[in-house]
Amino acid sequence: MGDIPDPDTTLTPNEKQAIRDTWKEIYANRKENGVALLLRLFSEYPETKQRFKNLKFLDDLEKLGKHPTMKAHAFRVMASLNSLVETLDDAEVLVELLVNLGRTHKVKNVTESDFDKLGVVAIWLVENKSGSSYTEYAKAAWIKAWGVIQSVIVKEL
Repeated sequence: MGDIPDPDTTLTPNEKQAIRDTWKEIYANRKENGVALLLRLFSEYPETKQRFKNLKFLDDLEKLGKHPTMKAHAFRVMASLNSLVETLDDAEVLVELLVNLGRTHKVKNVTESDFDKLGVVAIWLVENKSGSSYTEYAKAAWIKAWGVIQSVIVKEL
């Protein structure tokens, strides 16, 4: 039963559980990890910072990490990711959340490439912040899930 893929998400119950397990550890420190996620995004892909009108002129990553707008957006990103993890078993709600994310990011001119970059950084977060629940299996489950997530979002961009 644990390896039969969900027809809507293509994720197996075991993959969903691996995602939930790693996410639980990451989300326990959501403020810190949300800031780490965005700082990593901006340091690896500096051009993505241009999407943030209140942050794009801050070059010092230490100051950026302490900026209230940065911390607020990091918190929203983590809340959104948490919603996605919580709805892995409810494809209808999951798709609606993803469609909404795509639409809200379209007006900000966010591109498919931007979501590719966020995916790379999200996997980095799993590898580096999920503690004892991290396994290569969990990483593979996240990569698969990100593909599903991104495929829905980019249709709305």
